[in-house]
Amino acid sequence: MAAGQTNKRKKKVVKFRRTPSINVGVVIFALIFCYIVIYVGSYFARDKVAIYEVVKGKSAVYSNKSYKGFVLREETVVGADNPGYINFYVKDGSRVSKVTTVYTLDESGRLSELLESENDEETSGLSKENKQQIIDEIVRFKNEQSNIHFDEVYNFKYDINSLLLECINLNKLNSISQNLAESIGNFQLLKSPFSGIVEFYTDGYENFSINDISESVYNDKGYSKVKVKSGALVEKGQPVYKVINSEDWSVVVELSQEDAQLYSQNEYVDIRFLKDNLKATAQLEIINAGGKYYGRLSFKRYMVRYADYRFLDIQIIGGNIEGLKIPKSSVVEKEYYKIPLGYYSVAPNADGSSVREGFKKESLDGTNETIEFVEIDIAKKDDEYCYVDPAKIENGTILVKDDTMERYQVGTEREVFKGVYNVNSGYTEFRAINIINESNDYYIVDSQDNYGVQIYDHIVLDASLTDENKIIFQ
Repeated sequence: MAAGQTNKRKKKVVKFRRTPSINVGVVIFALIFCYIVIYVGSYFARDKVAIYEVVKGKSAVYSNKSYKGFVLREETVVGADNPGYINFYVKDGSRVSKVTTVYTLDESGRLSELLESENDEETSGLSKENKQQIIDEIVRFKNEQSNIHFDEVYNFKYDINSLLLECINLNKLNSISQNLAESIGNFQLLKSPFSGIVEFYTDGYENFSINDISESVYNDKGYSKVKVKSGALVEKGQPVYKVINSEDWSVVVELSQEDAQLYSQNEYVDIRFLKDNLKATAQLEIINAGGKYYGRLSFKRYMVRYADYRFLDIQIIGGNIEGLKIPKSSVVEKEYYKIPLGYYSVAPNADGSSVREGFKKESLDGTNETIEFVEIDIAKKDDEYCYVDPAKIENGTILVKDDTMERYQVGTEREVFKGVYNVNSGYTEFRAINIINESNDYYIVDSQDNYGVQIYDHIVLDASLTDENKIIFQ
């Protein structure tokens, strides 16, 4: 019986279910593992954005191009002091000083006959002083001559010929000078008022300057030279000759907009004069006049060689164009609002240390009109316009010009620019670029563009894989 009671007590034992314990470490490990799996999966699933570092580059793609050039020189026209018959005593293209007798004037016209009749050996020869003068000129040239400047031999030849002609004619003139007054009446010996190169023609362009250049000057169908020959009758004030006062001269050529952009990075270019195939180096200046582009090629040599020409055909010899090298795959396009530069304004910061860029905006509150300055980032600026991101200013905004209070509605004009996504800050920012040349896979862009990219900037290699203002995962 006792055993039965014991069995009953055993049957009354109740088993309690154990509450499972949570291992915190295992949970944390599981969460980290899940995060890693998701991150790695998303990394391999998303498109990779490769980054390109901007480097210097150059292109040698532009070939030799020929142009018709208009010659500019410092020229002074000398007119006849009085009416009469003229006789020259220096050669065309010769170098003269202020004491050089250039020509004579006589009223009767018989002076040339007297000079031709005076052909004896004594008067036609050279005096001791003449010979010494020529020897001194040869010695001077020998001491100064350089193999590098071989063209100076031609200048020397002109100088010697002019000197010989002047000496012989003046000797003849001196030999008959005692009887001149009785034979031909009034006559004058005229010296050059300036030092320089004498040319016995005028063409109406002597006072022409670079400020007068236009495309009409290249139409040379009506171009003509007016020359005065020895023995001719001239009136008082009539142009007799001109003096080229300086060795500095220039050739101005017409350029297309593409060529102007092409050469804009070159301070000096190599050229060839097609008349005689002479090669030279010229300083280049790009000029915008009346909406047309011109290239002014300046020289400090060879002026005498081409003193007789107003038009010269030249060839610009191809060379390298330097800039920044940008892959074509990096380039995208973006539209900007185009705002006239006159509406651009600045305002000082509160501390006065710098200024803020922006515009003055007109606002209407009911019937009240207010004008306030709004700070806006300028994406690009040139000589005529500012370019603003449409996200920075609302379409239709009325801007006010400072000085005249004129109004301009934003969005009236727009322009599309090529550019790249700059990622220096970790996200994509559009930067406009100025393309100056290109090859099959790359553009060469202007390295001096303050609004564009700079060397060593990081940009998106394939711009089609992303958009503006996107965080970049490399």
